[in-house]
Amino acid sequence: MLGRTGFGGMDPETTRQLTHYLQEVDFWSGKMHLVGKGHLGSSLELLVFDSLALLSAAEKSGIASGRVADIGSGAGFPGLVWKIVRPGLHLTLFERRLKPQLFLDRIVAQLGLGSIAVIGVDAANCKEAGTFDLVVSKAAGRLASILPLADRLLGPGGAYITIKGGSWESEVPQIAQGRLRLESAAELPENRGNALVFRKGAPA
Repeated sequence: MLGRTGFGGMDPETTRQLTHYLQEVDFWSGKMHLVGKGHLGSSLELLVFDSLALLSAAEKSGIASGRVADIGSGAGFPGLVWKIVRPGLHLTLFERRLKPQLFLDRIVAQLGLGSIAVIGVDAANCKEAGTFDLVVSKAAGRLASILPLADRLLGPGGAYITIKGGSWESEVPQIAQGRLRLESAAELPENRGNALVFRKGAPA
């Protein structure tokens, strides 16, 4: 597992935590639906690869800091991977499904992670709207649906980052009236899609 990503350059404690986390995902995916169907080892490898690639894109854009919200975190991709490799992040994982939420609570406790919250409600009902500096999501649906939610969560000047496939440009005309504006689009390695960064402007 993880032949593509490897753990090169990570300190021993980060490697230990990430390995333990993935072992837990592997084990519990046999008991509940945490990741997509197919060859689980390959799926986990790609999920970690995508998570780290998205983190790299966020850091290159200067947005991977402050309060971070992961919408629809599921088994913890990408947010929990980010937290393990960048423990200084202040992270909130939104996951409304009970079983994945319980899994996230379990792994956070096992790893002893601080400055992280698992919220078992829809992000649309978050009471801390307008307080996040960065929102991230993976496979969260069409931009026209997810951007208004990211807008609600973000404070002025905040950013939203996500991965989209090659047809993402066809969605842009549908979002022309929103306050989140496309700031950059960067191709990810190995044709894994595009990292899109949207920035929130001031209220009109």
